[in-house]
Amino acid sequence: MKKISFIICTIIFCLGIGCTSFAMDGDETYKEKVPRIIFVEDEEMPKVAAGEELKLLITYKNDSSHSAKNIRITPSFEEVPLVYERPVAYERILSLRPDKEDKASFNLKVADDAKVGVYGLKFKLEFENQRDETYTSEATVHFNVYKEKVKPIVAISNISTGEAPVSAGGNFKLTFDVSNNGEVKADNVEILITGQSEDKFMVVDSNDYKYIGTLESNQKIHQEFDINVSDKISKGNNTIGVDIKYKDTSGNELSTQKTIYVLDVKSENEVEEEDETAATPKIIISSYMTNPNTIVAGNDFSFSFTVKNTSKEKRLRNMKITISSQDGAFIITKGSNTFYVEEILQDDSVTKIIDLKAKQSLTSNSYPVIIDFDYEDYSGKQYAESETINIPVTEYSKLVINSVMPGQGYTGSNTSLSFDYVNMGKATVSNLTASVEGDYTCVQSINYIGNLEPGNSDYYDIEVIPSKSGTNYGVLVLSFEDSSGRIVEVKKDFEGFAMEEPVFEDPGIMDPGVINPGMMEPLETKEPIETWVIVLSGLGSFMITFIISKLITTKIVRKKLEDEI
Repeated sequence: MKKISFIICTIIFCLGIGCTSFAMDGDETYKEKVPRIIFVEDEEMPKVAAGEELKLLITYKNDSSHSAKNIRITPSFEEVPLVYERPVAYERILSLRPDKEDKASFNLKVADDAKVGVYGLKFKLEFENQRDETYTSEATVHFNVYKEKVKPIVAISNISTGEAPVSAGGNFKLTFDVSNNGEVKADNVEILITGQSEDKFMVVDSNDYKYIGTLESNQKIHQEFDINVSDKISKGNNTIGVDIKYKDTSGNELSTQKTIYVLDVKSENEVEEEDETAATPKIIISSYMTNPNTIVAGNDFSFSFTVKNTSKEKRLRNMKITISSQDGAFIITKGSNTFYVEEILQDDSVTKIIDLKAKQSLTSNSYPVIIDFDYEDYSGKQYAESETINIPVTEYSKLVINSVMPGQGYTGSNTSLSFDYVNMGKATVSNLTASVEGDYTCVQSINYIGNLEPGNSDYYDIEVIPSKSGTNYGVLVLSFEDSSGRIVEVKKDFEGFAMEEPVFEDPGIMDPGVINPGMMEPLETKEPIETWVIVLSGLGSFMITFIISKLITTKIVRKKLEDEI
């Protein structure tokens, strides 16, 4: 009897311990199942020109051990030159399991007036776990605007004063075309006739102003003005001006001034065979160009210009052309600054070329080239003219890499690459980025550093991966924009050493007293046990214990009664 009672107590005690242990395990603190959504960076940064569409295909990943659902990705358009017709967002309703990827597509447009540079488009990520708990995070995707759109350039062409000669005291119709030769539209275009006076030209009824409004890229509009000629006007060549004002898409005010030459104005009642010596022949610069188009301070360039004799009656001779600049901004590098032209026929032109060098200390600005003309006609009368051409110059930029020091690492694993650099130029280095070529690859394909003022130096570290064991050869590439927006690259070779990644073999039977932390398997994280499971388990254990105790006790009582009988 005592032995049976001991067995019953032992069973009850063990069941009690099991229930207690089960309850203690289920009473662990509840841990949130927090998913983590990240962007998988592309190897190459998207490049787009101003005014073009920007198509972003973003790869996002669930970088956690918990599923995520109801994912919503929304871009923020603050501080980026992007335009859109309506709010743009991406939604994924279904669940994204741990360590899985998906893609989101965004079709955007870069603003017409976007400046060259690297921009970061921020995204807000919203998602839920399987318990419908909501979480948010942020991610940024960089893109490169490598080219700006040409601003609106409003110009005048096809100028005409009519077929009939312009005579003192008469009228003529001034016609011309106004065109936008830029890549973006011009707004608030206004036209004003200037240079009027009582002894030259006056617009009939004072209608010297016209408002055009918007002028799209490559659009052309024909304009006409009725002009009255004063009876006091000088014979020969006279001028009248046209002033055009307009705005670009950013609201910046721009203007164009044009001088129109009204040739061979005749005196009142003058016959067509007027005295050849009466008209004054004019010399103008009809066109000019530089090679290269962008002139950097300290660099050489060629300057070519075309001289035109505007007279339809007089040929000119013994012309002396002298080139000069203010404060020695441009230096003659070859030959002389003086040209001699023996003769220019009526309405004819001659082109000259001179080699110059922009002074290295020049800042970004336009600097005048002065062209003086001394000449005479065939009657021996002498004339003098002067023209000024403004030539834009970009500041001298020079970024020097002093040293590059790669860290020693393992093949295929991250190591650091340290370098220092100095801005020895005259202009700010803008949007400086770093990348590598050769046996090394960057963990981030493009590393954005920022700006560096003239005379300043700095150092930077980036993460790189050597591709082979032994000596690895690489090239550090620093890319930046000068003050004109031109992309400049500076490179420096370097070399480093890498070892093979160590391989750990199976140690077999090891001394139990020696434990290698690297060989230990990570402990599985126990999932928290729900309260209702604990309650049901306890009740079940109690019922089993009660039934077993009842059966054993009944059997003992029956056997005792049988023995007594």
